[in-house]
Amino acid sequence: MLWTMTTQMNVTTDTPCREQAPGFHRVRIGELLVTALYDGFVPVLAGDLHGERPARISRLLTEAFLDPDGDRHTPVIAFLVERNGQRILIDAGSGESLGSNTGHLSRNLAAAQIDPADISHVLLTHLHPDHAGGLMSGNGQAMFSRATVHVAAAEADYWLDPRRSAAATGMQRLMHETASRALAPYRATDRFATFRHVDDVIPGVRAVDLAGHSPGHTGYVIREGDATVLFWGDTVHSHTVQLRRPSVTFSADGDEHAAITSRRKAFDLASAHRWWVGAAHMPFPGLGHLRRYARRYAWVPVPYAPVE
Repeated sequence: MLWTMTTQMNVTTDTPCREQAPGFHRVRIGELLVTALYDGFVPVLAGDLHGERPARISRLLTEAFLDPDGDRHTPVIAFLVERNGQRILIDAGSGESLGSNTGHLSRNLAAAQIDPADISHVLLTHLHPDHAGGLMSGNGQAMFSRATVHVAAAEADYWLDPRRSAAATGMQRLMHETASRALAPYRATDRFATFRHVDDVIPGVRAVDLAGHSPGHTGYVIREGDATVLFWGDTVHSHTVQLRRPSVTFSADGDEHAAITSRRKAFDLASAHRWWVGAAHMPFPGLGHLRRYARRYAWVPVPYAPVE
């Protein structure tokens, strides 16, 4: 009877659904409500990871049941934080800057029933296209019509410098041009602000200097009561390799030595204080804790659970 029922249930004329579930995940962290938002994926290939023998990098990947050539579906994640009646977005996804594998932030905001017009602040960890491209809609308008966009002064000074942009080629030129276009509607309406790493960016949000991956790469620490979350941007690109070998760098790191120093800084802060972490390129939803061992770190992801 069981075999008969199973056979009958598998016979259908309907076309099966092949899409993934909507890409958002909510978790209550103390008094904070954090929503991870999936923007899509980018490849992080073994050949783009430096500082360790290629055979060792491939072995670390295969030990995690990944292709030895790398992870071709590395997530791109933004985070929405709701606190004290404010909605704060950490990074803005890719928009149309990197092709169809990314740029799904707006669709997943809608799935999570979040109106972009209700977001009051967008805090950018840096101005690379997969973090800033989504500031702009397809018609060149501001995606977040009421938000002020914040970025470190060192980051803005570098990527918005017209002389550097004119001299840049290839991917560097794409980065300069994307940053300029994405920020244009906010700069035109006085909704763009830069900061130094000395004061709170907005009340209750502290910037952490994690320069290296880019000139003004920034983490954000948000604390509400007993809950603390560090949103560390591109501190990690390949969790499989870099948690076990923090000295491994990525080809997109502007200053590899500084990127290593900043990664160790972020790792030490998160593990020593037992902070929550929001990570842009960890397995979705990119929320969890970092556990330290003698020579390596381990990721402890948030469990799937009801929102309290």
